[in-house]
Amino acid sequence: MDACGKDGNFFSHPYEPYHIQVQLMGAIYDVIDKNYKIGLFESPTGTGKTLSIICSTMTWLRNYKRQLHLDQVNKLESKKEEEEEDDDEPEWIKEVYKEKILSKQKNLLKDYELHLDEFKSEVDATVVHEIKDNGVDNRRRIKKIKISVENEDDDDDNEFVPKDYTSDGENSQIDENLKIQAEIRDLLIKVEGLEDHVVRDNALGDLINECPTTIFYSSRTHSQLNQFSHQVKLTNFKSSFEGVQERIKYLPLASRKQLCVHPKISKFENVSLINDGCLDLQQNKSKVKGKGNDVVEGCQYFPKHSDPISENLVKRFRDMTFSEVHDIEDLHKIGEKLTICPYYSVRSGVNISEIIALPYQLLLEKSARDVLGLKLKDSIVIIDEAHNLLDTISAMNSTSISLQELSDTKKTLKFYMNKFRTRLNGGNRVNLAKIIKMVDILQNFIINQRNSKMVTPGKEIQILDIFSDNNGDILNIHKLDKYLSVSKIAYKIEGYMEKITGRKSMHRSMPLLFKVTAFMKSLANPSREGKFFFDKIGEDISINYMLLDSSEIFREIVEHARCVILAGGTMEPMEDYEHYLFPYIDKQKILKFSCDHIIPDDNLKVFSVGKSCNGLPFEFTFDKRNDNKMIDGLGFTFIELAKNIPGGVVVFFPSYKYLFQVISQWQKSTIYSILNKLKKIFKEEQNSTELDDLLQNYSLEILNNKGAILFSVVGGKLSEGINFSDNLARAVIMIGLPFPNLFSGEIISKRKYIYDQVFAKTQNKQMSLEACTHFYENICMRAVNQSIGRSIRHIGDYATIYLIDKRYSENTRISSKLSGWVRKRLVTYDINDFRQVVNTTRSFFVNKGDRI
Repeated sequence: MDACGKDGNFFSHPYEPYHIQVQLMGAIYDVIDKNYKIGLFESPTGTGKTLSIICSTMTWLRNYKRQLHLDQVNKLESKKEEEEEDDDEPEWIKEVYKEKILSKQKNLLKDYELHLDEFKSEVDATVVHEIKDNGVDNRRRIKKIKISVENEDDDDDNEFVPKDYTSDGENSQIDENLKIQAEIRDLLIKVEGLEDHVVRDNALGDLINECPTTIFYSSRTHSQLNQFSHQVKLTNFKSSFEGVQERIKYLPLASRKQLCVHPKISKFENVSLINDGCLDLQQNKSKVKGKGNDVVEGCQYFPKHSDPISENLVKRFRDMTFSEVHDIEDLHKIGEKLTICPYYSVRSGVNISEIIALPYQLLLEKSARDVLGLKLKDSIVIIDEAHNLLDTISAMNSTSISLQELSDTKKTLKFYMNKFRTRLNGGNRVNLAKIIKMVDILQNFIINQRNSKMVTPGKEIQILDIFSDNNGDILNIHKLDKYLSVSKIAYKIEGYMEKITGRKSMHRSMPLLFKVTAFMKSLANPSREGKFFFDKIGEDISINYMLLDSSEIFREIVEHARCVILAGGTMEPMEDYEHYLFPYIDKQKILKFSCDHIIPDDNLKVFSVGKSCNGLPFEFTFDKRNDNKMIDGLGFTFIELAKNIPGGVVVFFPSYKYLFQVISQWQKSTIYSILNKLKKIFKEEQNSTELDDLLQNYSLEILNNKGAILFSVVGGKLSEGINFSDNLARAVIMIGLPFPNLFSGEIISKRKYIYDQVFAKTQNKQMSLEACTHFYENICMRAVNQSIGRSIRHIGDYATIYLIDKRYSENTRISSKLSGWVRKRLVTYDINDFRQVVNTTRSFFVNKGDRI
């Protein structure tokens, strides 16, 4: 049992939980039940964190709902007694009254569960031919719409021309596009569930789920959310009412990229193109060729307001979603079968849900929460893989544009205008010219600052300085922002350029014109917590806008929620969350819990290696790591370790540049060939798109031969989300301390901000400098903890970890920031005795039965 006297049965865990899992579930339960505001939980990968989160939160929710039903009945009973003139009413009458109310609620839930039973077998069946409402066959509507799609002329470029746009300077009439946009927005509000009489079906939701509390589970990637769905499927919890088998009402939400079923829009690789393409399609209406004046709405899957067929499809979608636990892929298939948009239809189940799973972006952006109709009041918000949270919030609210990108944008805009000049009305031509002018202003500002030797990374930029000495003040950035939003011009231009060049937007994280648009939005609406500054990438110069204070963005979530739980496999050092995410929360309202690992203590050895086998000290600081003697010493050390470690060895370098430098140095001697004979060498490439092939070849080499060594990079693709269990990683080696570039614009700006904030509170320079040092070290140590956690994946696993740098043993502040389960297993030898490290390594694996 845990400290609260709860065991695995209390939490309805599907397996016999380990002691530390019971402790973790008990601590999470306490955060919710004892009115903590924040819970910080570190649970190493392989310790069953996800199931512990599900079991503890759902157990609390079902207990709360049962008590809520009783409280509601008692309140009604008390009210009835107050209204009764005769206070001598027999007790049995009161009990009958209470049972009658409870039975009504219980029967409603039971009826809905029976209703869902009817849909369970239908999910995997073909359903399109069964969809009828009031005798109207939905196939006729679909067939009619398909006519227009099949008869589209693929060579026609009309789709890349924006609707006529009337700028404010041309006449006083309201722009027709704005009218359309307003109509679309109103329609979206209705379809997205913000009105009681449309697809939300509030009457049903309010009756079967009167609980004000919803569990929101958020993680970073689509695959992590799918993994959560599969874990939810394993569980079963006591019903809100005795005698009723109650399903978990689980609802996964996702972006259009995962849920769009339109054959034209869903083919785009980039979410920005998909979003704008979807909205643009909704605005457009076309005549069916050869069919007179029949008008067809742009997207045949979009739910139609006041259309009985469409509303029935949305309700069927909702009920099929709740018939059992489904993941995003399931919802996509259901939408395809019903010929209804999953992206919009899924929201019809929001107010019935017990657990809603969604990616970071949909939770953290207020506009996304509002559109989805998500109510965080009294909710339980769980953010998993939360070691990324500070960086994610900052990245979502930051943007940049480089000199080269501005040049490419200008060329693209001019090419597009020349191509479609005769087909663009005056409003479009004027606004495109203004955008080109804005690009010119930004481009000239950077060039002038560069020529004046005024560009240094981290140097702050005032917006007024960008528009001085030019006529940029005549450009209304807010109106340009409106034009970009209404016209969807970035989507039009990117779509056209992709068509004629065959260039796929997937080669960039964001299509260039969308990046320019995002930067202009930051110019129009800068946050008081953000700053503009210069940065350099090679020879290119960029203007960056960075959110420096994440706490205000996160504050609304914290204040509205009942509690916020941040969980991850590597959350240490935890102090950053308190300082930079919720500094306004009383520390008494924060519960911190760090799990030990499920493995026995003797299944892991962690070594701090301060000197090489030839006695040279290891100190991979930026100014010392290029020493060829130290690099050779590292190679000889690897050779000695490789002789005594079975299976696979995963090595993490601080950067790609340094990884390639080390390999190049080893190849000049016999070090590389000797090591490659002991264990075949594989390395992660910076721009590799063949990660699966790399991992497969690495695995096969370990399976068929003596083993392999995989060189990778902290922060690279292999440092997070890859499970190196059992023989795939009998050892993990960390080279140095992967501090970020101290001279990057982002780090300079962030450190200055922290210094200024602390100094304003304390008027103490030393405390301000220490705060900056801790911030910088914490970035590094979170990366270290994340990387070295790749090896131990289950209770029977075992491995060794080597921290190659004398600072791990000499600097107690550094070692104190290792994850607790790593720190407690740290083996401390005399820094000079590398041979003892080798002997202990050999004994460790021999005792495990490995052949060395």
